Amino acid sequence: MHDTTTRMGLTAGLILFSLVQATARTPRPQAMQADGIVLVRGRCYGTCPAYRLRLSASGDVEFHSRNPGDEGLVHSDTLSDDGFAYLVAMAERIGFFDLPDAIDEGDPVWCAEYATDHPTYVGSIDGAAGRKVVAYYTGCFGGDDDPGVRATLGRLKDFFAAIDSVAGSSRWVRPAPYP
Repeated sequence: MHDTTTRMGLTAGLILFSLVQATARTPRPQAMQADGIVLVRGRCYGTCPAYRLRLSASGDVEFHSRNPGDEGLVHSDTLSDDGFAYLVAMAERIGFFDLPDAIDEGDPVWCAEYATDHPTYVGSIDGAAGRKVVAYYTGCFGGDDDPGVRATLGRLKDFFAAIDSVAGSSRWVRPAPYP
């Protein structure tokens, strides 16, 4: 019994040590260190709006349309006092900093099931510790045997929607012209 308990304790300790080491190697912008959040929504085969949205810790918001014919359309505004901190905390909560850099077709874990003609969203957070980028092809639905992956992808979509909501980008977003 003592040997089993000791082995279990050693195994748990090694797992915890590995997690701490992996976290130490990965630069993670923290809520107090983050200075910028960017969301880029790409086109789809349809009328999905394409744009780049940048939010800064100082409260600045910049919107740049990437729709064909609207490339020069630029808007700016300011955030509410706690909007930026809310988004960084949400990123931490959903595990944004632990996601792979790309979630795209061909990935057996994150994109075992997918549909074509969806847009790609690219989210990034810049901070003193570096930049974390996640490019997510929204046609990826995860794998059959891991409902946790599907739930994580749902939280990632919610995070991207929250960036739009905090920035109030709906007032500037227009559908892209049909191809």
